Formats: sequence, C-alpha cells, structure tokens
Amino acid sequence: MPFITAGDLNVHYLERGAGEPVILLHGNWATCGWWEPTLNLLPEGYRGIAPDMRGRGKTEGPDHDYSLTALARDTLAFADALGLDRFHLVGHSLGAGVAMQLALDYGNRVLSLAAVAPPWVDGMPAEANSPERQQMLKANFDMFAMALKALAPTAPDDAFWHRLVAEGHEQRIEAALGAINALARWAPGDALRTIACPKLVIAGENDILVTQPVASRAAEALGAQLMVIPGVGHSPNIEAPAVFVELLTDLWRSAKQ
Repeated sequence: MPFITAGDLNVHYLERGAGEPVILLHGNWATCGWWEPTLNLLPEGYRGIAPDMRGRGKTEGPDHDYSLTALARDTLAFADALGLDRFHLVGHSLGAGVAMQLALDYGNRVLSLAAVAPPWVDGMPAEANSPERQQMLKANFDMFAMALKALAPTAPDDAFWHRLVAEGHEQRIEAALGAINALARWAPGDALRTIACPKLVIAGENDILVTQPVASRAAEALGAQLMVIPGVGHSPNIEAPAVFVELLTDLWRSAKQ
C-alpha cells in the first residue's frame, strides 16, 4: 500500500494500470477502497490512482477547514507529488464536489471530469446539515452500517462491503463535520459551466441522498450530459461497476477527440 508526502499529508493511495492518469476521489465516510471495483476493471491505457482524503482512511496529517477548495488543493498537491501534469478526474459524492472545485480552480490540469452522485451545486439545504446526525453515526457503528447500506442498497453484502463499512466508520469526526459545513457553504452554481474539459454526471436511479433533481441541476450547471444508471442507489461505482467503468471509458476517449 503506497504512501506519498503531499504538502502536510502522508497520503495513502491505491494504484492500478499504466497510461493516462485518472485520479479517483471518494465520498464522505468512505476511503479509497470504494474505487477497488473501478480499478480492477480499468481498460488498458489508463492508470487509476485513488487517494484517501484528509481525515479519512490511512492518510496521515492534521485537520484543516475541510472546505472543498482546501480539499481540491490537497488533491492538486497529491498530483504534483506524483509528477502528474494533467489527469482525468472522477469524484463520488463529496469527492465529486472536490473534483468540480479542482476543475474550476485549475482547469488547465484536468483532461476530463466525471461527477458521480454529485452534491448540491447551489448549497446543501438546511435540512441536510445535521451535526447531530454525524455525531450519532460516529458514536453508533450499527446505525452507521444501516445508513450506509441504505445509500447503496444493491451492493453485495459480502466481506468487501463489510470492510468498506468498517474503514469508513474510522473517519475522524472532524472530517465528517467539516464536510457538511463545507457543503452548506459551497455554491458555485452556473460558474461550473466555465469548466472547459469533457464532463459527465453519473447518478443512480434510486439514490435517496442525491436525488435526480439534484443530479440534473449539477449537469445543467456544468453543461454536461447526465447518465442515470437504473436500479442502483448512491454508489454506482460499487453497485454497478461494469456499467460505471464503461461510461467513464467513453468519457475518457472523448477527451482525445
């Protein structure tokens, strides 16, 4: 399991393949492990790289404000540490917000952008901003496990899934609280349309967190196509990995045209 120093972090990451680099950013209460099915299905010609974000997984380093701008800077420092000049970006949930912010701030570095189950681009609604719920999820593992399964209802209930749940629950509470504060403040809206690279929004038909109107608004703001994967929830990268990688591959190939 490789680590690399990037800024004030010792970043743990997974890597598969060789070729055009693809950075994959996981969501809140998650780790780089959520990208293992994607990494295992990568087509030839692509190098998949999935870091644990600050406060999560095995990455070591201090807390900061966990704003999406700061997390985007973390990601850019990680890319620089690996010597990556330009790269494809794929982000899931919170990671999709980080990916969009990075592409907004450093668009010349991004070959393509895939936002998977993206957060609210006009600011997270007040009813979703519950520090108390984040505290409860951290305090009660069984509640956390049930909440995560509700978000990914068709994920196989196997050893891999149980490992993801256990790893996710180890996330620092500071990172969890920072995420909801950041999403409440983050509202780039139609400024996202200035991102010039090929873009795609991917959503699950039965996502109870990022509903289709939320995903549709993100696609509209980005000026991107929305692809809805039938029968899955918030995590198509886990629930329908083969279909998911096929959509990504089409996007990456379009960046060469």
